[in-house]
Amino acid sequence: MTGTAPGSIGQRRRRQLELFGLVVVALLLLSRPDLATLAAGLGLFLWGMSHLEEAIKRLSGGTLDHWLSAATSHPGRAIGVGALATALVQSSSLITLLAMSFVSAGLITLPGAIALLFGANLGTTTGAWLIASFGLRFDLAQYAMPLLALGLLGRYRLRDGALAGIAGLLLGIGLLFLGIDFMKLGFEAWQDGFRLDGWIGDQPWHWPLFVLAGVIATVVMQSSHATLLLTLAALASGQLPYLPALAIAIGANVGTTVTAVLGALSAGVAARRLAGAHVIFNLATAAVALVLLMPLAWLVDVLAELAGLAETAWPLKLALFHTLFNLLGIVLLLPWIPRLARWLEHRFPEPARLLPTQARYLDPAALQHADTAVAAMEQECRRLNRRAYHLLCTAILLPSAEVIGHPPGREAVERQIVPEAWLPVNARYHERIKPLLTEILAFQARIDVPLTEAQQERLEILQARTLRMVEAVRFGEVLQRSLLRHSAPMSPLREAHDDLRLAVATGLNRLAEEEQGLAIAAPIEEVRRHWQHELAERLREHRLDPWLASSLMNDLHQASRLIAILAEPGLTYS
Repeated sequence: MTGTAPGSIGQRRRRQLELFGLVVVALLLLSRPDLATLAAGLGLFLWGMSHLEEAIKRLSGGTLDHWLSAATSHPGRAIGVGALATALVQSSSLITLLAMSFVSAGLITLPGAIALLFGANLGTTTGAWLIASFGLRFDLAQYAMPLLALGLLGRYRLRDGALAGIAGLLLGIGLLFLGIDFMKLGFEAWQDGFRLDGWIGDQPWHWPLFVLAGVIATVVMQSSHATLLLTLAALASGQLPYLPALAIAIGANVGTTVTAVLGALSAGVAARRLAGAHVIFNLATAAVALVLLMPLAWLVDVLAELAGLAETAWPLKLALFHTLFNLLGIVLLLPWIPRLARWLEHRFPEPARLLPTQARYLDPAALQHADTAVAAMEQECRRLNRRAYHLLCTAILLPSAEVIGHPPGREAVERQIVPEAWLPVNARYHERIKPLLTEILAFQARIDVPLTEAQQERLEILQARTLRMVEAVRFGEVLQRSLLRHSAPMSPLREAHDDLRLAVATGLNRLAEEEQGLAIAAPIEEVRRHWQHELAERLREHRLDPWLASSLMNDLHQASRLIAILAEPGLTYS
C-alpha cells in the first residue's frame, strides 16, 4: 500500500480552494452584471498598464537610464526629473526599480536616488489628474477602439523595433481608455442598487480604516493608479464621500511601498537602502497627511475656488489633494536626505568582504529593464576585467602597482624573483575569474526584456571583450610557469625574460591608459624580433642550448598571443 505525500495533499487542497473561489467569483459576477462590468474595467485598466510599461521599456532605447542617472547630481534636479519621468511613463514602480538598479550598479549615489524617488511620488499624482480631468468627463470608448485596432494589428505584424514599441504603446493606451469607460459604466449601473455611501462612515476615527483600505487595494492590484481610478469613479458617481476618498488616496501612496520592498528582497544592500527610504518617505507623508486631513481639505477648497473649479468637482479636488500632500512630504523630508542616507547606510551596511566568487552588481532587480540590465553587465564585466588585469601582472611576476598609473621601468623587472611569493595563475583563475565569469554569462542568459539593436550590440561587445580578457589570462598561465622556472639571476633566459616581461608590462600599461592596437602590441613585437635575431647568433656561436632556445621561442610566442588578444579593438582595462 503506497502513501500519499503530505505536500501533494496540500497542493491538491489548495487547487481545490482556488477552483472553488473562481466558481464563487464567477457566480457572483454572473448574478451582478454591474459588478462584472466594474471588474472587467479594472482588469482592462491593469492589462493596459502592463502593456504601457512594456512599451516604455522597449522605446526607451538606453536613454532613460542616462537621463535619470545624469539628473541625480543635485536633489532639486533629481526630484524634477523623477517627477517628469514618472509622469511620462505613468509608473512609479518602474522608476523605483530603475533607481534601485542604478544604485546597485553604482551609477548613482544613494542621496540622488532618494531624491529621484521623491520626484517619482510627485509624478505619480499626474495619473489622478489625467483620470479626473479627461477619463471621467469624456467618452473614452470612442477613442479606445481605433487605438486598440492599431495596437493589435501592429503587435500582430511587428515583433521587434521601435514600431513594435509604438504598437504596444497604442494598445496599452487603448486598454486604459476602455477600462476607465467600463468602470464608469459599472459604477453608474451600481447607483440604482447597492450603494457604498450607506455603509461608510465619514467620522475622523474612520479615516485610518480608509487608509488601510487604500493600502490593501494597492497591494492586491499592484497599482496605485488602479486604486485611484476606483476611488475617483466611485467619488464621481456619488458612491463614496469626499473625505473617505482622500483617506483612501493616502493609503494608495503607502501601498506602493510594497513594490519597492518586494523588489529589494532579492536585491543587494544598495537596493534595500533605497527601499527603506521609499517606505520612510511614504509612511511619514501619509502620517502627516492623515493628521492634517481637515486643514489640507480646507486648503484644497481654497485653491479650487481660486482656480475656478466648481464646489462639487470632487475628482479634481482629490487629484489636487493627492498632489498637495506629496508636495508637503517632499518639503518636509528634502532637508533630511543626506542624514537619511547616512542612517540607511549604517542600518544596511555593506558586507565586510565579498566572496571572490560573488558578483556585486548583478541584482535580479536589474533584469526588470533593458537599460539597467546592460548597465549591470557593464559594471560587472569591468570588475572581472580589473581582476584579470591584475592576474596578468601576476603572470609576468610584477606587482600591478608597477604597471598601473606610470610606465614600468627596467629596474622593476631586474629585481630578484622569489618563486614562492607568486601564487599560480591557474589557482587564482579558478578562484576569482571563472566563478564570476559563470555568473556574468548566467545573468546575460536571463535577460529577456526587449533590447534595442544598440543594446544588443553592446552586450555582444561586453561578452567578446570579457572572453578575450579571460583567454589572455589562460596564455598568461602558461607563460608564468616558464618565467618561474628560469627566474634565477644566472639563468641563460633571464635577460630575454626580463625584456619580455617589460614589453608585456608596457602593453598592459597602455591598455590601462585606453590605448589600443599597435600601441599595445609594438613593445612585444620589437622584443620578439630582437630575440629571434639574437637566438640565431647565440645558437651559431654555441652560447645557448637549443632546448632553452626552443623554450624562449615558445615564451615569446605565448606573450605575443597574449598581447594580440589585448590589442584587439574595444578592449580596455576600465
